[in-house]
Amino acid sequence: HPLNFSMTSGGNVILMLLAVLLINVSAFASPRQSSSSISAGSLYAKEQKRIDGSRGGIKLTDMIADMAAVGAGAVAGAISRYQIGNIATRIIAEDKRLSGLTGWHTAAINIFGSFILGSLAGTPTIDASTAKPDAKGISPRMRLMAGVGFCGSFTTFSTFSVDIVGMLNSGKFVRAITYATVNNVGGIAAAFAGFNMAKRMIKK
Repeated sequence: HPLNFSMTSGGNVILMLLAVLLINVSAFASPRQSSSSISAGSLYAKEQKRIDGSRGGIKLTDMIADMAAVGAGAVAGAISRYQIGNIATRIIAEDKRLSGLTGWHTAAINIFGSFILGSLAGTPTIDASTAKPDAKGISPRMRLMAGVGFCGSFTTFSTFSVDIVGMLNSGKFVRAITYATVNNVGGIAAAFAGFNMAKRMIKK
């Protein structure tokens, strides 16, 4: 029966996700794993570097808090992209003169997301517990939430790729090349601008 199949498949997916979570927990909390191997194996450890000296591993509570921060950022980013897409689609549908802009909101989202991530890259990471009161920067957890979480789900390379395939399949080669150029060059330029803007603001 289709219902039984979907329930079984859903259960298998949940079990697989739980297994992956347990593997990650054991990898991060294992006392046999050195901080250098953790840093080489994950962005999390590179950003955090909060090592529990008594156990030789990253604190489980810190890892869970960081996972929650990434999840919160990802939800915000996905909802933002979804709403922007809805608004852009509705505006274009109401004005036929804008029909040529269909799909371009994805490029705009990617460019804006690149600017945000570039700004984060140009902002130093500080530890609130040890930093001076006038220190400028963001905490590792905030960086994870905004960078990995929000920007990771707000921007979308997969939708951009499918848009390109659709244009090429429709014979719109010039539009596909223009779209790819604007998305990639614009994204790099936006990241560069955000990075340098953050650097200048920090120096003030």
